[in-house]
Amino acid sequence: MLSPGPTPEERLEQLLAQRRSELEAHAARLHESIAELERREELLRDSRASVERMLRLGTSDLEAREAELTSFVSELAEREKRISEAEEEVARRRQELGAVELKRASVERREHALTTRETELAELEAELEERASKLASPSLRGEPVDVELLFVPGERYRLVEVDTTELAVGAAFELESDSFVVARIARSPLPADARSCAYLVRGARRDEPSSGGSS
Repeated sequence: MLSPGPTPEERLEQLLAQRRSELEAHAARLHESIAELERREELLRDSRASVERMLRLGTSDLEAREAELTSFVSELAEREKRISEAEEEVARRRQELGAVELKRASVERREHALTTRETELAELEAELEERASKLASPSLRGEPVDVELLFVPGERYRLVEVDTTELAVGAAFELESDSFVVARIARSPLPADARSCAYLVRGARRDEPSSGGSS
């Protein structure tokens, strides 16, 4: 005798049990997926927070670097200004030094010229004294001397050039309707002039009688 199969209720129960098992498995997978999503969301939040924190740190560091760069640029500009002022000061001092060197060279040239002039004057004075000593001897003895210049008194003393004339100390001499007497004969007062000069004074010769004498 054949055993009877499961009744419809049993088959329904079996189907419901199978379906329930499938739903439970599906629900378990959904829970796992939800848990995974929550975990990923938590990781994403952590990553976002980390990124935001890094961005804040980066922004702060960038601002600090920017401030440091601004300070460096300002300091560099100040240094360039100081260097420019120092270069101008060096240029000014070089100009002053150049002026001092030029002035010193000018002074040295003047000193050299002065020394040369003094040497020349000393030699000239020695030569003129020698010539004067040669010329003075005969004039002091009252001997005639060849004269080419006259030292004439007046409102202003003046030198008059004349043709070579023999004159002696004490001799009378008329010039431009005025009477003079030779006071002395010496060298010309002009520098580097070797000519003889008769120094005149107003008046008549000492051995001539005056116009107001007794008869």
